[in-house]
Amino acid sequence: MIIGPFLLPPPVFSFLVGLIVLMILGGLLKKLIHPRFDSWTGLLTIAAFIAARLGFVFRHWESYRHNPLRILYIWQGGFDVSWAIIAAVLTVFFLNTWRHRAIAVGVLVITSAAIVLTMHMTVKAGAQDLPDIQLKALTNDFVNLSTHSDELVVINLWATWCGPCRREMPALERAMTDYPDIKFYFINQGESERLVLEFLSDEKLSLADEILMDPYFQISEYYQTLGTPVTLFFNNNRLKALHVGEISTELLTDRLKQFRL
Repeated sequence: MIIGPFLLPPPVFSFLVGLIVLMILGGLLKKLIHPRFDSWTGLLTIAAFIAARLGFVFRHWESYRHNPLRILYIWQGGFDVSWAIIAAVLTVFFLNTWRHRAIAVGVLVITSAAIVLTMHMTVKAGAQDLPDIQLKALTNDFVNLSTHSDELVVINLWATWCGPCRREMPALERAMTDYPDIKFYFINQGESERLVLEFLSDEKLSLADEILMDPYFQISEYYQTLGTPVTLFFNNNRLKALHVGEISTELLTDRLKQFRL
């Protein structure tokens, strides 16, 4: 979802919609029932956010403990929805009466429905299979992605000018080594081979065999994606997951494990 100059990943946009719904309901309940509902919505927002992040961090603590500052890198994604739900339900007891608590539960249901509905409307790609499109590799070979229809495939749409693309590339390169049964392709969007080769040399990345050139944005048009980076996960010619924006090592690991199923 694009808002002005900003590209928002579908989960982020969905939760912003949910937050707006929550604030509106909280304001109405403050006026119509009790002022304490205003404080409750603020507490709920903070508690759910912190719990979701900490839940994800605890699950991947072995990775985060080497650089705890990365816990603050929330732009990379990584939130545990189950922890957020638990925290949200617990905040209901901040309200004094069972009547108010029942109303709060209703607010949680409405807010959750808004998030799920928005996610359902924004997260879908334009296509669900590997495209019958031939792209040139840096090795001067030509690759048709549809020939990998019976394999596990990860496609990353990127560009050298894209900061998040550059930051996530080392994690994707490590994943290639850790998961040799998965085929990775890094499809450059709209740039020249010279720029890409200079980027690989500057960043000391060994990805030349996996990089495909897409000067006319055929792949992003096929999947109707907006912006970069975008990472798509395929199992037997079926899109299993789509991630918009920078992806962390931990979230990438989760995606790679899940899309095998």
